[in-house]
Amino acid sequence: MSRTFRSIACSCGLAIVVVGSSAGCTHLIETRAITAFSKNLELANLDGLKASTSDDFHQRALRTTAALEDLKILRLPDGKSTIVEVEEVSSAKKRVTVQVGESKKEVFYELTRDDAGHWVVDDIYLKQKKKGVEAYKSVTEQMDLLLTVREFLDAWSNGDRGQVLGIATPSFRTSLEKLPPSFLASMTRTVTSGRPAGSQFKPHASLDDKVAVVKLPRLSGECVITLELEGEHWRVSDIGIESKDDDQVPSMHKLARAVNSCTSFLTAYGRGDKAGLAEWSSTDFYEGSLSIGDLSQAKLPDSQLSEHELQVKLRGNRADFVLKNDEELIQIDMQRVTETSLDAPPKFVVSDVTIYEVDTKQEKRLSALFTAQGMLELFAKALSLRDLDALKQCSTRDLTTRVWSKLNGGTVTAMPLDLFDADEFEFVTASFQGALTRIEVRQGGRPLTYMLRDERGRFLVDDVQWQITGVPSSMKTTVEILIPIQDFASAIALGREPQEQNAALDQLRANSSNDFNRLVWSQCRFVPNSGMSADTFLRAPLKGIAIGEDEVSVQLGDTRFGAKVSLRREFDRFIVDDILLVAGTDESQRLALKHSLRTQLARGEARAPTGVVPASATQSSTPRNKVTRLADVPHDDTDPFASDRSQ
Repeated sequence: MSRTFRSIACSCGLAIVVVGSSAGCTHLIETRAITAFSKNLELANLDGLKASTSDDFHQRALRTTAALEDLKILRLPDGKSTIVEVEEVSSAKKRVTVQVGESKKEVFYELTRDDAGHWVVDDIYLKQKKKGVEAYKSVTEQMDLLLTVREFLDAWSNGDRGQVLGIATPSFRTSLEKLPPSFLASMTRTVTSGRPAGSQFKPHASLDDKVAVVKLPRLSGECVITLELEGEHWRVSDIGIESKDDDQVPSMHKLARAVNSCTSFLTAYGRGDKAGLAEWSSTDFYEGSLSIGDLSQAKLPDSQLSEHELQVKLRGNRADFVLKNDEELIQIDMQRVTETSLDAPPKFVVSDVTIYEVDTKQEKRLSALFTAQGMLELFAKALSLRDLDALKQCSTRDLTTRVWSKLNGGTVTAMPLDLFDADEFEFVTASFQGALTRIEVRQGGRPLTYMLRDERGRFLVDDVQWQITGVPSSMKTTVEILIPIQDFASAIALGREPQEQNAALDQLRANSSNDFNRLVWSQCRFVPNSGMSADTFLRAPLKGIAIGEDEVSVQLGDTRFGAKVSLRREFDRFIVDDILLVAGTDESQRLALKHSLRTQLARGEARAPTGVVPASATQSSTPRNKVTRLADVPHDDTDPFASDRSQ
């Protein structure tokens, strides 16, 4: 062998066959075929290599000019080689065993007859040992694999959609071809970028019977390409980017399926297709939000993402999507559904959508918007029916504790809630402030703002803001102030029953200040009959509320009929401290209840109720244009109101 021949052969990593004298002429045909292959490789003669190999070999292993470079990567052993065995498989096929170099490493050639009847190389097998297991790898398959990887890189670098799809497995191709063109282009840039400029093609491949994994170096990490053998050709089934940077992608196939699920969701959302949304949404998100929501309240991008840039991160069984443009940033949270079988392809569903408006810096979660809308409608219905049990289910703990749990069927009807009885209900807008959602509506022609808060994953009504002259803008605050007044009124009414004196007194004491209790109720064993008409005055319409630091003044009715109630803050709540009953504009038509009852008790004139006609039984028949005097309110002969007036 010449020095030049040996040098070139070594650089190519080829097994150069030199038949020893012991072989004689027995292996002349085989030697000629193998030597022709080696000589053409030595000369880098691609046409000569194709002529010295079978059609299958050169179509799979020599189909591009890069084949000569890739043959070097396989590192075929070199050195003196000897044919040690020839197996006649058939009249047109032979297996030749060759020992190479001093270590006598075995290389196997398969020879076949071409159309002209000449013997040519059909394949070469190299013995490889990995983790103690020996296997024979086909040069044809390895070359096909390396060339496929090159073709893959060329296709993805050029960005030609047809070439990108053509080199993928059917499953991967189906996922890729559904992607919006802009995102497919983004994927190809991610895969092909990050390679060192001018770097050589140095893949590291591991092959099994039907699967191969090829790793290509990047500036940071590696590009991992998974291929599957389909028939006689390798096809790309997945791509991963292993990197410490932000461009890490565990699986492009999973990523593509997640994006397709996202675009399917956007398509169904844009069409208002609730059945489609049910398929591409998590059960909780669909049933708890989308199924009851008005989709027109929030607009999402079109499925082709023509006006938004898409960024995606796969995180275990989650996928985080961000769609952004100059006006908004939309985050779509997706989760992977547990597959029913090992062969089932991964499926992702949308679990929530959040919209960030750039100008207003407002954050809007669809689960909040639609859950809040549904809860608001249930709340409004329950409020119109004065259904306390249903209201508690729709309200926050704070609203329930401060308001609904302190009302009953009698006192709730006395609250100023008539404006919620209107059937007309129109959504105006919604705004979001973290866990707080504000929904503005028009109800009965009046603007109202429902405040909902997130409690344990559910949006519940915490308050309603209204615009009523003279009273707080908060329904919760207004009703909370009125509750002790109406409880006081209910206790007065209960005190008309001789057998209910203890219960009535307990309720009066619970809703009266320490001073009121000390001066009046602690001195009583029964409700003095002089207080029997007070509940009628306390149920006059609400006129106004003035809130101080520790005191509240409530005006009920007008100057002709009603009451002025003074409340004091004690034990973190406002309770009744005094009541001025008003039956007209004259001073003689006004009575301070605490002073009157204290005077009656001091004089020993307090009497238990016996057969008294309730004041409310006659008050409703009083003409609205008649000035009511305290003397007109029914009472018995011992009524201390009369004693006060006589003085």
